[in-house]
Amino acid sequence: MSKPLRVAFTSCMSAYHYPSQPVWKAIQDSRPNHLVLLGDSIYDDVPIELGLHPKDMDAESFRKHLHRRWQTQLAVPEFNALLKAVPAQAIWDDHDFLWDESYGEGAIRQPRFEEHIRTSRALFRAFQRALDLRLAPGSFPAAFDDPVLVQPNEPPPGYRRVSLAPDVMLHLTDGRSWRYRKTLLGADQRAQIEQAMQGAPDAVHLLASGSRALTDKGDRWPAFDDWVWLENLALQYRVLVLSGDIHSNDFDSLDLGLGRWMHEATASGAAMKSMVVWGSERRNHGLLNITDDHVDVTLYGFGKAEPGKSHRIVRSSWTASRTN
Repeated sequence: MSKPLRVAFTSCMSAYHYPSQPVWKAIQDSRPNHLVLLGDSIYDDVPIELGLHPKDMDAESFRKHLHRRWQTQLAVPEFNALLKAVPAQAIWDDHDFLWDESYGEGAIRQPRFEEHIRTSRALFRAFQRALDLRLAPGSFPAAFDDPVLVQPNEPPPGYRRVSLAPDVMLHLTDGRSWRYRKTLLGADQRAQIEQAMQGAPDAVHLLASGSRALTDKGDRWPAFDDWVWLENLALQYRVLVLSGDIHSNDFDSLDLGLGRWMHEATASGAAMKSMVVWGSERRNHGLLNITDDHVDVTLYGFGKAEPGKSHRIVRSSWTASRTN
């Protein structure tokens, strides 16, 4: 690697509550090579508009509502400027997919929400396309009834992988399309990820997840059967989970035995309060500085590194130690 690779990451923003979002300027000032958005980019269910929860909207009203939320976030000046300047990748989470607690309700298997799910897939795919095109004119549909948003057979976003460097791979998981009962990613997606890691056994593998892996905060991987699979991967490869969801920053390591470790860096609350609309304000993001020898993880709040949350992971041993 000729020069360090810098990867910024964060999650959880609401343009309806925070039309000005200074966190994106702070990220741009750090000159990252990539930005990873870890879900909850629009909060489609907060606040409830016109007295209707999204689950109670008809199909057209939901499409209008969701389209307006994505448009509003993309129009935030600081966000817009960053996405035009830096390559960005994204995953989705519950507030992009349907709404909070939709998993617990089993909404994904309910026929009455099929059109809602098709709409959310189409709009998230449109968001991904706009990121890929650096918000080029026309890259995001201007109208809620644009033909690209009303295709009858809209597939799930699914898994994507991006080679950030010859020895650094980003795995963009879809943690909502197959989440049901004890299943998080599903067998096909797990097989795709495993095959990708097998093809790059010596790489640093960044696994982007909307849910936390290593602590009891938020929706946790250990609640699903997929957790054992993830542990097995980390026994074989250098896995660093990048996660969001919890409206705070955190870093954790898990000793898997046999000299193997899995690490997790969480950056959540880019433009948010601790409890969405009340509590303390959040302006959180994380930054990875990746070299041939190590991965430095720094977690920021209001543009300043948070004490006790910066770590260096040594690539040869895949062990981590605090650096502040």
